Amino acid sequence: VPEGFWAILLITIGAAEQFRAEKGWVDPSEVPVDQPGLLRSDYIPGDIGFDPLGLKPEDPEEFMIMQTKELQNGRLAMLAAAGFLAQELADGKGIVEHLQSM
Repeated sequence: VPEGFWAILLITIGAAEQFRAEKGWVDPSEVPVDQPGLLRSDYIPGDIGFDPLGLKPEDPEEFMIMQTKELQNGRLAMLAAAGFLAQELADGKGIVEHLQSM
């Protein structure tokens, strides 16, 4: 890994998270004490306005369907990763070793 890679990665991730926090959450100085972490009323979690290919549906119902599909896809990916880890714990070989032995 080249020198400075982790610093650049950290700055990039930090900038992306800062942008998301400013877009989604109300400024803490404007939030009542009994409602910390208050989301903006017009913010939909996960929607930060990045859609360079124009794939986001305009219809709110279609958007909710697409959002559900994305959540299900993420959950399936987590189950697959858990399966990879369980297999590695069971026999000590990683996914690459299993693929190479086929």
